[in-house]
Amino acid sequence: MGLGLVGNAQNPGSQRSWWLREALAAGGEEPRPPLREDLNADVVIVGGGYTGLWTAHFLTERQPALRVVVLEADICGGGPSGRNGGFASGWWDELDGLITLYGPEAAVRACRAISDSIRAIGELCDQHAIDAWYRRAGYLFAATSAPHEAVCEEMVRLAREVGAPEELVELSPQEVKRRCASPAFRGGAFMRDGASIQPALLVRGLRRILLEKGVSVYEGTPVTRLDSGPPALAVTPQGAVRAPRAVIAVNAWAIGWPGLRRRLVAWSSYMVLTAPAPERLAEIGWTGGELVSDLRTSIRYFRTTRDGRIAFGGGGGRAAPRIGDSFTRDRRAVAEAADGFRRLFPSFADVPIVDAWGGPIDVSGTHLPVFGRLEARNLFYALGYTGNGVAPAHLAGQVLADLVSGADTELTHLPMVDRPLRLYPPEPLRSLGAAVLRRAIIAKDQAEERGRRPPALASALAHLPRRLGYLLGP
Repeated sequence: MGLGLVGNAQNPGSQRSWWLREALAAGGEEPRPPLREDLNADVVIVGGGYTGLWTAHFLTERQPALRVVVLEADICGGGPSGRNGGFASGWWDELDGLITLYGPEAAVRACRAISDSIRAIGELCDQHAIDAWYRRAGYLFAATSAPHEAVCEEMVRLAREVGAPEELVELSPQEVKRRCASPAFRGGAFMRDGASIQPALLVRGLRRILLEKGVSVYEGTPVTRLDSGPPALAVTPQGAVRAPRAVIAVNAWAIGWPGLRRRLVAWSSYMVLTAPAPERLAEIGWTGGELVSDLRTSIRYFRTTRDGRIAFGGGGGRAAPRIGDSFTRDRRAVAEAADGFRRLFPSFADVPIVDAWGGPIDVSGTHLPVFGRLEARNLFYALGYTGNGVAPAHLAGQVLADLVSGADTELTHLPMVDRPLRLYPPEPLRSLGAAVLRRAIIAKDQAEERGRRPPALASALAHLPRRLGYLLGP
C-alpha cells in the first residue's frame, strides 16, 4: 500500500509540529529571554506547557499579587502541549479504570470535573480572544473488530450503571457511518464530552494571558537541579529561583526526576497530517467536527481541521529510558500511523500526507493522571496524562493552585489527588518490558482487526500488565 508521504512527512523531527509552526506564524510573538540572574518568588513552576501555564493562571487569578516564575527549557508549547492531537475529551470512556481505582461515586465526580474543564477552556478562549479553533462537537468511538464492539458495549453499560446514560450512548453501524463513513467502521458509541482545539494556539494564548498579567516567563531556561529546601531552589545554567513552593510540570521528562521517575514510562506518539481535502470529508459525511478514535488498545485517533485536513495519530511508538531522537525522528512510527490512516480512509488514497511529527507522552500505570505533592511537601506535581492531557491539564492547574495555596476545596478532594501511582520496575527493565508489551498489543490489535485469532504469545503478553496490577492493555 502506497503511503503517499511527501515533504515534511518524510522527515519527522526536522522541524516543529504543524500546529506550533502555524501558531508561531500567527502570533508574531518574540521569545522570552532566558533567566540570567538569581530571583526570589512565591512560587516557581518548572515547565511552560499546559500544566505549568494553567497553574500560573489559576494562582494569579486567585492571588494577583503572587510572584510566580515559570521556567521553560524550550519555548512555551515546545513540548506535548504544542504537538498533541487537540482532543479536549471527557473521561466517561475511562469509567472502568476510574471505578476500579476509586469506586463509582468518586469516578463520576472525576468525570464531572473533566466536563467542567472542557467547557471552561472554551469560555476562556472566548473571554480572552484566543482563536484556538475550539469546537465542541463530541467524541465518536468507532469499533473496527468484533472484540472492540464488546469493549464499546461495556463502556456504554458502565455509564448507564453510574447514572449517566446521556454521557455515552451506543451507535449502530449505520449511525457511526452517518457521522464518518469509513468502510472499516462497525458499531460504536458517542460521548458528548469532546471538543477539538488547535493545541499550540491554546498554549500560546495562555502564555499571552500570563505575560499580560505580569507573570515572569523565562524560555530557553532548563532547570538543572531542583532542591526542596525549604525554600525550594530551581537552578538553571545562568541563574536560580528561590521560592517557598515549587511545581514540577514537565510531563514525560519526569522520568529524569528523583521521586517521579518510576511512576512513568515515556512513550513516543506520532501524528500525520493530510493536505486539505474538504470535498472528500463531505463525501464521507465527516463535517460535524467530531473527534474520532477506534477502540484498539493501541489507539488510533483522528480529527479534522478548519481547512479540511485530517490529523491522524497512532502507530508503533517506542519506550526509552531517556528522551531522545527516537521520540521525534522515528520514520517507522510515522509509516505505521500513515498505514493506519490509509486503511481506515481508502477514499483518500490520492490525498498526500504532507506533515508528520512525534514526541513523548507520560504513561502512568493506571492510564490516568495523578496530582499531588512529593514527600518534601513543598514540591507539587501533575503527571501521567497518558496521551490525554488537554482537559486534565486544565483540571490539574486548578488542583495544583489550590494545593500550593493550602486551600481545602472540592477539587483537592478529587480521587486522583495525592494518590500513589503503582511503580514501574527500574531501568532497563521498565523500557525493555514496555517495548515488548507494546509490540504484542499491536500484533493482537492487528490480528483482531483482520478477523484473525491473535498469536497466542502476543495475546498472553498483551494481557500481562493487568495480571501484574497495572490498568494497561486489554
